[in-house]
Order: sequence, then structure tokens, then C-alpha cells
Amino acid sequence: MAKAHIQGSLRTVVIISAQYVVWLDLKNILESSKTLRVIGEPVQREGNQTLLTQYRPDVVILDTETERDATGTIQQIQECSPTSKIIVWSGFEDKDRLREAVEYGVDGVILKIHPPAVVLATIESLYPSPNNTPSMGDNVRRPLDLEEHILERYDSMQQATPWPDALTEREREIIQLVGQGMSNKDIAYRLSIADSTVRHHLTSIFDKVGVPNRQKLLLHTHHFRLPPV
Repeated sequence: MAKAHIQGSLRTVVIISAQYVVWLDLKNILESSKTLRVIGEPVQREGNQTLLTQYRPDVVILDTETERDATGTIQQIQECSPTSKIIVWSGFEDKDRLREAVEYGVDGVILKIHPPAVVLATIESLYPSPNNTPSMGDNVRRPLDLEEHILERYDSMQQATPWPDALTEREREIIQLVGQGMSNKDIAYRLSIADSTVRHHLTSIFDKVGVPNRQKLLLHTHHFRLPPV
């Protein structure tokens, strides 16, 4: 069945979770973005096939805590809607189930401790805009690399990794504000500096930390290391 028509350039998202509160919280986070629309309702596994086949969503978010057979559900998604990106929504303590899901093939992971800004940035990173095209050094990871990449996140979150000593006090302050999901304009207002000064600091931070853009810095802050102090 052809993908159902959705007006505009909205990307469609299906959330697979048997917990209505989890589904509703995620829906509210995602629809705070002007580019995402959640379709469907909370369903049990037997209802997934109809939902996926009917809508062929751009993104499927899978709550591993409510899906006993996560790998089976991933396989079902891949069969019913092969073009959909799959993101695992996982608890920090669920490392074994996450490893199993990653081995079966997913495109991203969001931990339940992550703030809304990281949830949105993770999805946006799957669809880089023309003005944010990855460079040769920022290639999308191959599926075989993804497991090691994600599991490294857990280890690094358990052990704080030092940020570069070359970061200035002002740069560290800006990284903390970026980690709170603040925009450049909000940061400029908070620090009583010009927008251009914020952009200048961010350019310096990108170079020192080794990330290509603001979005990657946001993901880096929450996925890999504790904010600098």
C-alpha cells in the first residue's frame, strides 16, 4: 500500500509503546517541532503491521521496555516499512536488550534520561538538511559500526571523560547552555552578548571538541560526556 499522504514537508513518526503515558510524552516532545508529526495510536504488537503498512512512516521509535520481543518487532518494521528509520527508546540500565536490538539493526538510540532537545536532535541528525550536509569526515555510520558506537556511549556515560583543557570558561558556559537545548539567540540573551559572538564561540568550540556543527555538539554533550565544569 502506498504511503498515506501527509501535507507539507512533515516527517511522520510512529511510536511503538504499550504504555500510553510514554507514548503521549514522546508525542508531545516530537510535535513541539514544526517538522515532525506523530501518526497512529498506542498499539500492541499485533496492531503494528497494519499501522506500518498503511503509513510507511519516516521514523519508528521503539520502546524496548514495553516490547518483550524487541528484535522481532525490529524485523517486523523492516519488513512492513523498509524505508523507515528505526530509533530505540531505551532505559540506561537496559544494556543487554539494547545490544540485542542494535545487533539486529537500528539507526539510532535515545536514552530515557535525555532531554527533549536531544530527542529532536537525534531524529534531525538522520535527515541532514541541504545546509547541514555531512562532510567527508562526518559520514553516516555503517550498521556494522553502530553497535560498538552505541555501547561506547554507555561506558563513557558511566565514566566522565575530560573535555579539552583548551576550552575557555566562556566556552564551557556556552556548552552547558547548548546542553540545555538553548538556541543561539537564547544564549546571547542569557549571557548579554551579541549573536555573532555566540557563533564565534561555537566555531571555536567545534574545532576544539571535534564536532562539525551545533547539532552534533548537543548530541555529543548528552551521549558521550558530561557537560564541562
